[in-house]
Amino acid sequence: MPPDASNAIDAIYTARADLHNPSMRASGFRFLLPLLAFLASLCAARAQLQVGMETDRFNYLLYEPLAVHLTIENLAGFDLLFQDGTEKPWLTFFITRADHSLVMPDQKIAGKDLKLAAGESVSLNVDITPLYRMRETGVYKIQAVIDISGREYLSTPIQITLENGQRIWTETRAIDGSPRTYSLVRFAPNLQETNLYLRVEDATQNLVYSNTLLGEIVDVGIPQVFFDNSGQLHILQLNGNATYRYTRASSDGAILSQSVYDSVALSQPQLVRQGDGGILVVGGRQENDSTRRERLSDNQARIPQVSAAPVTGPFTPAGSGTPGGSPPPLPSGSTN
Repeated sequence: MPPDASNAIDAIYTARADLHNPSMRASGFRFLLPLLAFLASLCAARAQLQVGMETDRFNYLLYEPLAVHLTIENLAGFDLLFQDGTEKPWLTFFITRADHSLVMPDQKIAGKDLKLAAGESVSLNVDITPLYRMRETGVYKIQAVIDISGREYLSTPIQITLENGQRIWTETRAIDGSPRTYSLVRFAPNLQETNLYLRVEDATQNLVYSNTLLGEIVDVGIPQVFFDNSGQLHILQLNGNATYRYTRASSDGAILSQSVYDSVALSQPQLVRQGDGGILVVGGRQENDSTRRERLSDNQARIPQVSAAPVTGPFTPAGSGTPGGSPPPLPSGSTN
C-alpha cells in the first residue's frame, strides 16, 4: 500500500477513536471528512489505468518462449505518457515462485516511450523468457507492473507451470572448442497435441542457445536427425497420418527452412546423406505451399521466439509478428 494511503488510514482510525470521546467528537468529524475525501480521490487516481494480461496457455516447456499479451487502457480524462525512469523502466513484471521467492530479472526491459490518449487502449506482446530468471521447473505467478511518475499499476496475477518435457534424442558436438548439446524434446501442452522442440545448450558455459518449436509430432518412433558438413541440422519428423515435416536448422538452433512431405504408395520420405556430406530428402512427395494443410508449426512466425531484442525493445505491438535473428543464449540452471 502506498505510504500516503497507509498514513491516511491510520489517521482515520485515530479520528474514529476520537468520536467516542464527547470532548473530541466535533474535531473528529472535522478531520474524518477530509480524510475520506482524500481516500476517494486516491482510489480514483488508481483507477486511471487498467492493465490486463493473458497467456496462450498455463503450462510451458522450460526455456521455451513465454509470451504474455498485455492490454493497457487509459481511463483518465487526459493523455498519459509512459517513459522509462532513471532506475526503472515503465514496464516490469513481478514474478514469484511457489515458495513466494522473487524471480530476479536477467535484463532490463528497454521499451520505447508510449503515449496513450484519453480513452485509448493498446495491446503489447512480451516474451519474458529472456528477461527473467525462470530457469527451474515449477509453478510461477506473474503480474505486469506499469509505472507512471512513481505510481504503480498492476495486472491481475496469472499462474503458469514450467515443465521439463521428454528428451527423445541427444548428441553433443564440439563447436568453437566448446561442447554443444543438441536435443529433441517432446512436450504435450494439452491432451490433444504433442510438439517437438529443438534445444541447443552448452552445459560448460551454463547457456541455452535455443529451445525452438519444430511443430507437432506423432507419438510413434524417433525422428531422423543428421548433421551436414557445415554443421547444420536436418530433422524429419512424423507429424500426421503419413505426413512428415522436414526442418533445416543452424548450429545455434535457428530454423532456416521447413517443408512438408507426404508418403506416396510404398514410398515414404527419408533423409539420406550424400557423398559430399550434404543431406537430401528422398522418397514421398513434397506438398505444394498453396495446397498444404495448415498445422501448428505453420504458425511459428506468429509465436514470439527467444530472439535478439529489436531496436524498438523486447516487446512488439500485437499482430506485428516477431523480430528475426538468431536467439541469444540464455543462462541455464538454478539462479535467484
